[in-house]
Amino acid sequence: MLETCPRCGARLGKPLSSGRQVCSACGWSTVVVERSSPAPPTGLPLLLNQMGRLIKRFFQYLGVQLQLWWRSLTCRSQQQQPRRNLWESLVRKLQHLEEKIPSGDPNIEWLTPEEAFQLLGGDLNNPHSKVSSLDGKRRIGLSAFRRLVNTAEYADFGFQYSSDRHVKNLPYLRPLSRQP
Repeated sequence: MLETCPRCGARLGKPLSSGRQVCSACGWSTVVVERSSPAPPTGLPLLLNQMGRLIKRFFQYLGVQLQLWWRSLTCRSQQQQPRRNLWESLVRKLQHLEEKIPSGDPNIEWLTPEEAFQLLGGDLNNPHSKVSSLDGKRRIGLSAFRRLVNTAEYADFGFQYSSDRHVKNLPYLRPLSRQP
């Protein structure tokens, strides 16, 4: 124990209950020296302590692995649900668009001008073959029939014309539905 303060030289009083000595003049105090901890256990207590820690760590690890597995399962099910919904919404949109397209009777197939010419009774192998309009006022050959581009002109021959399909190089004629 010190009797005088190393900073100011004043006389130190008796130690406090915590073991520190404090100078009343300048406030300097000694550092309490910690007492050494008891010696670690050895033998059987050490072995039991280590086994307990090992078992605790094992169950912590097992719990974390189960949580990760459960999260992966829930994530997979959540990822598959939007895909299904996305597919269903695309199918619905496509059906809606198909319904908006005016197509007449969906059972009647689209025809090329050559097929329509044959349907009217024309012969593709005969260059002089001609077909008549429905009212009988007009007769044209295959080359003139191919050059028709007006909806009304094809309607005179009994066909529905689709300019959209013509632009896409798809068969663009189909017979008009006959109304009684």
